[in-house]
Amino acid sequence: MDKTTDLLPEMHQLHQKLEAVRNQLDRGPRKIAAQEKLLSQKQAERDTLKESLTELRKAADGKSLQLKSNEAKIQDLQGKLNAAASNKEYQIISSQIAADNMANSVLEDEILEALEKVDKRLQDIEATEEAMKDQEAQILETKQQVDATRDGLEEDAGKLEAELAVLEKELPAAMMDQYRRLVDAHGASCLSEVENDACTACYAIVAPQEKVHLNMGKVMFCRSCGRIMYQTKS
Repeated sequence: MDKTTDLLPEMHQLHQKLEAVRNQLDRGPRKIAAQEKLLSQKQAERDTLKESLTELRKAADGKSLQLKSNEAKIQDLQGKLNAAASNKEYQIISSQIAADNMANSVLEDEILEALEKVDKRLQDIEATEEAMKDQEAQILETKQQVDATRDGLEEDAGKLEAELAVLEKELPAAMMDQYRRLVDAHGASCLSEVENDACTACYAIVAPQEKVHLNMGKVMFCRSCGRIMYQTKS
């Protein structure tokens, strides 16, 4: 019986534990990156709102200038009305004043609406900036949590790597290249336990002759997925 097969279950467990620890180490930076991406999106949203606010203010200011110009025009027409030389001229000027007053009334409503939009946009900017502050606080908290656990996780990973390295030295030199390729390709699932006569990695059924070899303690590679198979003793 090949003593290598006795190492495989323990090696598989070590690979799985190591992968779990490495995933924990990677999870923190990934979470921070996702939170920072969200913050960037909120910053872009805030910048867009500020640009929109500038345009809204320009529009409101433009309408206000137009209103002032119209009021000056009405005042000028009022002077002409007082100096009208005939009833016909008086009627023409009066009609023009009435039309301009009507236009100003509409313009005043538009100015009011524009100012309301400005106020609403200011509220949107304030809300977005508050959300940014909350996001920044969340990022800081996550970074602190990651920093607090990193050393312990790195220590655990180092211990598991050392334990795994000891067992790997017991593997036959002839299978090391294939073992390394499997580790690079599949990580912790480079090995696969056989359960109910099937490879648990790909669920391919183990052939009768392969099962005989496994029972004899020979190293077997799955003919379907290529992983190193092992069978625990019952």
